[in-house]
Amino acid sequence: MQFKDYLLAISRRWWIVALVALSAMACSYLFTKLQSPVYRSTLLFVNSARLDWGTTMTVQVLLKQQEEQLKTIALASKVKDRMNLDLSPEEIRGKISTKAYTDSITVRLDVEDRDPERARLIALGYGQTFQEEKATEYAQATPDNRVNVTMLEEPQTGVLVRPSTKMNTLAGTILGLMVGLAVAMILEYLDDTLKTPEDIDRELNLATLGSIPRYKL
Repeated sequence: MQFKDYLLAISRRWWIVALVALSAMACSYLFTKLQSPVYRSTLLFVNSARLDWGTTMTVQVLLKQQEEQLKTIALASKVKDRMNLDLSPEEIRGKISTKAYTDSITVRLDVEDRDPERARLIALGYGQTFQEEKATEYAQATPDNRVNVTMLEEPQTGVLVRPSTKMNTLAGTILGLMVGLAVAMILEYLDDTLKTPEDIDRELNLATLGSIPRYKL
């Protein structure tokens, strides 16, 4: 098939492409609306210390330790008691994720929950509890070697991270268009009837002497 044949096939079966695309769009939209929304509240812990090479290197090593300490059940239990959360420590820990950034000497804590305000409370509980624990732990060090762990700012009410109705609907529509085009091409490939003088010339190598036009009543 030549390129114009593909265009002709699509023009003959455009309704199939449109129907599949619209169906996929509708299904994506409905599927997205049926999903439970998830909100994220973010907190950033900043490590500050005397700026020399040795201390900076030490802080970078400590970042990984802090990242693992944030994931402990013991800390989750303290957050539960502090914020009076109706969740188990295991459930609280399952809602968080952490990431250390050695270039900025910070640790990021993300809390995802179906309730945007509860996501903020969990993040705030982690921020206050962890900040106090690190202050007590590092207070034993001399002022020159002391590391201060503080919240950059208090976490905000969680923002919606998923599902994204717009993105899911757009992706579903694009997928539907691709499937619709594929269906149209398959049907065209399976259709062995001759419909135009060009079909007769290509398949039978015969000239068309005349044709009867189709009139709509």
